[in-house]
Amino acid sequence: MVRNKRHYEKYSIPPLNIQFESGFETFKEKKQQWIKKLSTGKKIIITSNPYPYYTMQAKEWQRGYNSAYFENLNELRTRG
Repeated sequence: MVRNKRHYEKYSIPPLNIQFESGFETFKEKKQQWIKKLSTGKKIIITSNPYPYYTMQAKEWQRGYNSAYFENLNELRTRG
C-alpha cells in the first residue's frame, strides 16, 4: 500500500535518529526478541517493530535493526 508524501510528513516526527538507535540496540542487546526453536533444531529470532508499518519511525527502526545485523555479519565473517 503506497501512501502519499503528505501522509509520511504527518508521521515523520523528528528526531528520527532515536528510532534508528532503538532498532540498532534491539538487535545488539536482543531486547524484545524471542528465540524459537524449529523442529529441525535450528533457532530463529522473532522481533517486532514497535511502530506502525506506514510511518517513518518504523522505517528508521528497521534501518537501525538492519544496520546492526549487517555489522554483526561482517564481524562474524572476519572472525571465521
